[in-house]
Amino acid sequence: MFSWLRRKPTRRAGGNAGSRRHFELGAVRRPPPRRRLHIPLRRIAVTTAVLAILGGATYGSVSLLTGETLRVRDVTVVGAQITDPHVIARASGLGGESLLTLDAAAAAARVAAIEGIREATVHRDWPNAVIIDVIEDQAWGYWQNGDVRRLISADGRVLGLSRPPAEGAPTIIEVGPPVSADAPPLEPDRDTVQLVARLIGDDSFKQLRVTPTGFIFRRDRGLTVLVADGPHAVFGDSHNYEFKVAAWGALLDRIDEQRLEANEIDLRFGASLVLR
Repeated sequence: MFSWLRRKPTRRAGGNAGSRRHFELGAVRRPPPRRRLHIPLRRIAVTTAVLAILGGATYGSVSLLTGETLRVRDVTVVGAQITDPHVIARASGLGGESLLTLDAAAAAARVAAIEGIREATVHRDWPNAVIIDVIEDQAWGYWQNGDVRRLISADGRVLGLSRPPAEGAPTIIEVGPPVSADAPPLEPDRDTVQLVARLIGDDSFKQLRVTPTGFIFRRDRGLTVLVADGPHAVFGDSHNYEFKVAAWGALLDRIDEQRLEANEIDLRFGASLVLR
């Protein structure tokens, strides 16, 4: 800080003796010192290392997505017996795809669209493969209309390419007006197919002590079960299934006890059972 500066009085010619003039200067301050930015070397090193790691991770991620490290090189097909595994592998469209980004559900849907394939699932097999697990259509029996005999599933679907049915598989014969050779055959009645599959599957024939020899279907009366050494049973459809099976057994007992003659038992009308 500078102190006040005063000028000593001087005399001027012609001036009054003893008169004074003085000048005063205000206080003069020094400018504040500049602050230096101080960053510890350790912080610089840590920041540099973090940026390097992030950069490396980003590069590594891009490399995994676009490089060959996790690309599908092998496709393994499991469960195919009647379908060509090469056809399945090509239909999946997974060759060369990245395991990180491939759409397994979409690939499974493409495989399931192949004839003869009922279901398909896709699993990743790290680091360079996928496994496609398929369930093929399994034929249950046959539906015959005139001279046309077709493979069917247990739920009544007509099958093209499928695994063959078991030996002695049932054949349901549709009886009706003749169909011209150029006309497409009528579709199987799915309720009837499922009804026969249920009768066989729950051992109803064993419980009733009857041996079925054939299954006849007519559009106007439904299913008739042909029985060896006994009256046939007109079952109709699957409505009131448990009641019909129980009534069938009761009528067979009555026929045996009373030695009745009957060629046919009609179970279609509820409590109004008919013997013919």
